[in-house]
Amino acid sequence: MTARTRPGGLARLLTGSLVTRTLPPGEGPCILLTFDDGPVPGVTEGVLERLQAARARAVFFVVGQTAAQAPHLLRTITDAGHAVGNHSWSHPGQAWPAPGGYLADMRRCGDFIQTTTGRPCRLFRAPEGRLHPASLLGPGRQGMRHVLWSLDSNDWSSRHADDARRAADRVLAEVRDGDIILLHDFSPLVHDLLDVLLPGLQGQGFDLSAGLSRLTGPGPR
Repeated sequence: MTARTRPGGLARLLTGSLVTRTLPPGEGPCILLTFDDGPVPGVTEGVLERLQAARARAVFFVVGQTAAQAPHLLRTITDAGHAVGNHSWSHPGQAWPAPGGYLADMRRCGDFIQTTTGRPCRLFRAPEGRLHPASLLGPGRQGMRHVLWSLDSNDWSSRHADDARRAADRVLAEVRDGDIILLHDFSPLVHDLLDVLLPGLQGQGFDLSAGLSRLTGPGPR
């Protein structure tokens, strides 16, 4: 099932100025697709082909040690008009990591992205979306905006093509203007998902290209 992430109350008060979860308002219905944990040869290229056909622009939040196995894909992503975001170097999973090590891991990934693409990395997403002092305060100190999501496709749990297509259908049933949608580009099943999701979003009238520019405009929402 999909998971809508719109925290309220104390959580929103404490993190709202530090974390972006939805797109700022704009003209016409718009969403932003984001892809975590890649890039993976043979998978990411298929994602890019589908995005190009749909005239969509997305953010790829890459894991540094994974990207280092195929650095050319970072340049392919940026050359196609998409953004590369920092998803840490090693994808640490601790609930409360040591701040120094976490920030060094974040910086290592950011430096690798800049060296490889020739562009500074401006976007960060915490591994597993975990919020703690280092992930809340570190990105800003390193010149990055921390971007989470408002709609989780749960595509990571798909085991076959039918699962992926059902995940797409669930997103289409729940999506709203301004959503930042969480996807992953580590499995070829994402291709099956996108073959349903992209035309479905277009059929609902969503702009698939303007979300990136909206995201990089005004501050967190």
